[in-house]
Formats: sequence, C-alpha cells, structure tokens
Amino acid sequence: MSFFHSFHANCRLAGGVGVLCAWLHLVLMFILAVPAQADDAPLLPRAVTMSQLLRIVREKSPRFAAVRTQIGRARAEVVGAGVLPNPRITYGHYQLSSRRNTMFEGKAQEEATLEIPVLIAGQRFARIEAAERRMDATEAGVEAEFAGLIREVWGLFVKLLSGRERVAILDQTAQDMEYLRSLVAGRGQAGSASPYDVLRIGVEARGVKTRLENARSELVGTAGDLGILLGLPEWRPEALGTLAPLGVPADPRRLWASAEQMNPELEAMRRAEAAADAGLEQARRERWPTPSLLVGAAFTDRPYGMTPFAGISVELPIFDRNRGGMARAAAERQTILTERELIASRTRVELERATELLTRRRESRITFEREVLAKLPDLKRMAESSYRLGRGTLLELLDASRSRTEIRLSHIELIQAETEAELDALKASGLLVSATEKDAQ
Repeated sequence: MSFFHSFHANCRLAGGVGVLCAWLHLVLMFILAVPAQADDAPLLPRAVTMSQLLRIVREKSPRFAAVRTQIGRARAEVVGAGVLPNPRITYGHYQLSSRRNTMFEGKAQEEATLEIPVLIAGQRFARIEAAERRMDATEAGVEAEFAGLIREVWGLFVKLLSGRERVAILDQTAQDMEYLRSLVAGRGQAGSASPYDVLRIGVEARGVKTRLENARSELVGTAGDLGILLGLPEWRPEALGTLAPLGVPADPRRLWASAEQMNPELEAMRRAEAAADAGLEQARRERWPTPSLLVGAAFTDRPYGMTPFAGISVELPIFDRNRGGMARAAAERQTILTERELIASRTRVELERATELLTRRRESRITFEREVLAKLPDLKRMAESSYRLGRGTLLELLDASRSRTEIRLSHIELIQAETEAELDALKASGLLVSATEKDAQ
C-alpha cells in the first residue's frame, strides 16, 4: 500500500499529467492482479504425443533430473582426479634456552623448507583415466535408467490410449442403450412391450452409464499416475494418437543382435568393466611411493648467515605396498564381470520371452479381428431387425448389445497386451528409445 500512496502523491504533484498517471495506475493494478507464475514451473501441454512425452521426460521431469545428478558427481570426480598434490611449507624457530651456546652464535636461528611432492609413477594420469571411465559408466547407467523410465512412461501412455478407447466404446454403448430404451418405450406405449421390458432396459442403460463413469475415473487416475511417475504430480495429460500395434518384428535372433550393440544395461556393464580395469591399473600405480623434493634455508641472527639446502624425502614401501587397494580393485572387477554375464543372460531370456509372448498375442488379435470383430455390424443389424419384427425378445436384444460392447472392449485389451509385449521386446533389444525418437520424427 505504501507504494500506491507514493504513486498517488507523485501523480498529484505532476499536475497536467494526471490522465497519464491514472492510466499507469490501471496498468499496475492489472499486473499485480494477475497471479505470477513461478519461473521454474514447467509449461506442460494438456495433450501430448509419445514423442512430446519423450522430450518432457528428458527436459522437464524432476525424476530424470534427479537421476542425471549422478553424472555431475562423476564429472566432479574427474576434476578431483586431475588435481596435483599441494606443496608444503615448513617453518622452524630455534631459541637458545641454556647458558652455553653450542650450536650457533647469537640467540636464535630460523629455518624454512618447501616440500614439493612429485608423482613419478603416472599416478595422476591413472587417476584421471579411472575417473573418466567411471564417468562413462555412470552416463551409461543413467541411459539405462532412462530406458526403464521410458518403458514405464510408454506403458502408461498406451494405457491412456486404451482407456480413452474404452470410454469412447462405453459412451457409444450408452447412446445405443438410450436408443433401445426409446424403442422399447415406444413399443410399451403401443402395448407390444411389457412394463418389465421397459424397466429392464432402463436398468441396463443405468448400468452402462455406471461403467462409463468408472472408465472415465480410471482414465483420470492413469493420467495422474503418469504425472507422479515423472515427478509432476499436478500434471494430468491426455494422450494423442491411435491405439495400434507398433509392428515390432517377433524375431529373437534379430533383436538379440541389436541388444548386443544397443541394450543400455549391457552397454553400462561394458563401461563398468572398462572402469574396473582402469581402477585396477590405478591401484597398481598407487603402489609406488611419491617422493618429495625439499628446498630451504637456515638463518642465524648474530652474526647473520644463511645456509641453503636441498634434499629428497620418500616413503619406504616396506609394510604397505597398496596390496589392499589392488585386492579391492580386483574383487570389484570380478564382481562386475559376474554381473555382466548375469545381465546378458537375463536380457536374452527376457527377449525370448517377450518375442514368444508377442507372437502369441499378435496371432490372437489377428484371429479375433478376422473371426469375431468383423461380424459385429451383422450382429447389431440382425438383433435390432429381429426385435422390431417381433421375432426376438428384449433379453436377446440386450444380450446382443452386451456382446458387441464386450467384443469391442476385448479387442482393445488384445491391442494393449500386444503393444506391451512389443515394448518389452524393444526394451530388451535396446531399441526402445530410438523407436520413440523415430516416432518423434
């Protein structure tokens, strides 16, 4: 309020420019009335495609940003590994404390020494190499976590698409039920339908609306799960696109050949093995002691004199030859080799399982579309015609309506199951992220 008081006071003093002050006052009130948006709040679209979702995960997801902090720590280790040891300055002061001077003339002597450690066994380069290899392994590990996150995100995205299709199917079913209810009500007024038929069709229509409301609630819940997964709990996006299989080939040999080159987990283990080798080499270099060059001078006061000196100081590796560090580095390398074999075996099993499951689900969907889904229009036409002509009962009409709805919902479930199997195959083969980026293009 003090700001506006001073503003009004200045406007009164301005005299002839009172109209301009009034306009400025209105502009300031409008600016202050608009709620300011935090600079760090990400601007997120309401509806997204999978390619847009990929960019949001990389650029705006707090969860992935937290994962990427590992790379910053690894880079800091590289910087620390290249730092040379600091020199050391030593100063000493000798003061005469006995009556008889047997050391030097005068009452005091001073001494200053500069000690410079010299890494002569290549320890610095070995430390830098080991730190860089660890950074490479960390980057590959982050990419592996990113691929896992993309699998979860894409799975929820497919669930959003299928949920949207379920809502559309149930919404169409609700409209059809309203049409059937009007049809039955008309026959009831004409005396061709019993009150039970009118009541029964009303209950059925209410049940379909309840299923529609539940499907919408599940769709909202899935959107919330996606926002929570990315660390954006206030964001509930809508999915843009068509629910359809991705067309991933169900060939385990071809996909395994890709996995050996592109699977991020296998790549992370390869880099971790290189880091372990560099760590073992660093431990071998650390066996050698680090000598220090000594230079300095001694001063006396009466008479004044200076004596320079130079020397070398080195640790004698008699008891400790860094055998503990070498044993630890060798054990870490063996652990990584074992984990690499385990992950490779697990990846191959997952890939074979995913491709086998994909083949079965794809065959089930194709058979279902050919033998069941293609007959839906005839089923609807025959049921309604039979009821109009009085050849069919209300129960038969309702059963036909339920069958059409369940068949369409089953088709959605088959497509969703096949797509999830494709995503598992893509993740195991290492093609998941590239497939998403290809979709972005």
